[in-house]
Amino acid sequence: MGISPLTVRVPASTSNIGAGFDCLGLALNFWLEARLVQGDGGATYSGTLEPITPDEDFLLLALGGAVPPGMQLEVNSSIPLSRGLGSSAAARVAGLVLSLLSSHEPVDREAVFTSARMLEGHPDNAGPAVYGGLVLAADRPTQLELHESLGVALTIPDQLSSTQAARAILPPRIQREDAISQASRAAALVLGLTGGDGDLVHHGMDDRIAVPHRKQLVMGFDQARLAGLEAGAHGVTISGAGSTILAITPKPLVSEISHAMTDAILRVGGRATAAAPDVVTGGFEVL
Repeated sequence: MGISPLTVRVPASTSNIGAGFDCLGLALNFWLEARLVQGDGGATYSGTLEPITPDEDFLLLALGGAVPPGMQLEVNSSIPLSRGLGSSAAARVAGLVLSLLSSHEPVDREAVFTSARMLEGHPDNAGPAVYGGLVLAADRPTQLELHESLGVALTIPDQLSSTQAARAILPPRIQREDAISQASRAAALVLGLTGGDGDLVHHGMDDRIAVPHRKQLVMGFDQARLAGLEAGAHGVTISGAGSTILAITPKPLVSEISHAMTDAILRVGGRATAAAPDVVTGGFEVL
């Protein structure tokens, strides 16, 4: 009798979310699915992962650097790579979960999050990938509930981003006024996202630490932000390290706003894809 495949799927995530820099993330309905099946064929990749090789695979590294003997790894993903949508966190979480499954160990979400956070170096994508929904990385990861009136609109530029470059461009120090403003905006953002208050979301998504420096790395950001706001978005910011642009919107307007932002990118000579993913509430799933 053959061995049943071991399968996990992990959602994408948007992180930073304006003033929630490095501490606030939201799980989105793009998925990475990974399976260990009986065989000896190494690792195969499809979907958005098709261009990568095993030595570039964060999943395989989190799995211990090699596929268990007698098994082969099959990975398919719809998460855009290097676009600020948590593809590396999803891969690492999937590898950690498959490692536990193949070792017949219990899959404990807290342990998976702790390991994924260490591998990522920051918690704002690892949290949503593990727990789902809106996650605040406080002293411990805290699940919040995005208000039912709010939706997510994206424009995903045809432009790769580098987390290292996006971090390197940040100033080593910030002014006291900016630190105070950021604290106020982060608090407002949490209240706005959970309470459905568009004015608070707008205030909270006006980041004063990362976006003013990173926006030069995203072609057409200012134009897309203005277009999104004019179309009715509560707030527009860079998703993670970019290049994806994120809007928090009234739910009925998500499609209109995602297309408005995308059209703005096209008008300045860029290429982009509109998307309006649902929020994933449960985190990774063992199938």
